[in-house]
Amino acid sequence: MKLLLDGGNSRIKWLWWDTQTWETPGILVHGGRTDPDLPDRLHAALEQRLPEAVWVVEVLGEDFRHTCHTLCQQRGWPAPRFLVPDPAPHGICSDYLEPARLGVDRYAAMVGARALGYDAAVIVDCGTAVTLDLLMPEGRHHGGLILPGLGLMRRSLGQAPGVAGAIGGRDDQVAALCTADAVASGTLQGLAAAITHLGQRLLAQATTSPVPPVKLLTGGDATCLYPLLDHHWVMEPHLVFRGLAHMADHH
Repeated sequence: MKLLLDGGNSRIKWLWWDTQTWETPGILVHGGRTDPDLPDRLHAALEQRLPEAVWVVEVLGEDFRHTCHTLCQQRGWPAPRFLVPDPAPHGICSDYLEPARLGVDRYAAMVGARALGYDAAVIVDCGTAVTLDLLMPEGRHHGGLILPGLGLMRRSLGQAPGVAGAIGGRDDQVAALCTADAVASGTLQGLAAAITHLGQRLLAQATTSPVPPVKLLTGGDATCLYPLLDHHWVMEPHLVFRGLAHMADHH
């Protein structure tokens, strides 16, 4: 089996993949790239199996890469392979002004979409940040948008005068009657409205596509946002892992 690792800004997820079976991903919530306990916690969380390969998509930087190398070395595992947004082997060619600066998680999600048969798509990944990307036929990435994710919005508001401490409210209110409910409901519904509006604007850029783009939703907060979106959205909860698995299988 192959071990797939997704090192995100607030969570590390991993999944064991044998080309046929998806296991439930493991999840480790962490305190960011400067979390001093991250190496020990990851070492304790990962199962003692022997993978035939270790593939990593990460946005945490050099310290996390070092953690992965050290962990693999200590366990006698193969050296980790880190995803690089290279268009040649996987068919994604970005119109980014500096393609090498495209987030590898966004790149993996687009590879995953194509691996699942979506030739054109608006891909929304709902994590610490929310990313929206327009994928056109033949793997052409026409760019995208980035905005704060749900947790980031709430933490930012929680530091504002008059709002501090207003956490844990209900998120299903339209006219909330307390600050905690107003924050929880406003951030969730506001983010859903932003995704709806910006998704439509990206679709409007795809007039030259021979097939209409599918609207795909993925990421940690996709489950709570999905019910607030129209029925044309398709939930693909493990799109980054789908892309990473495709690259691991076709390396």
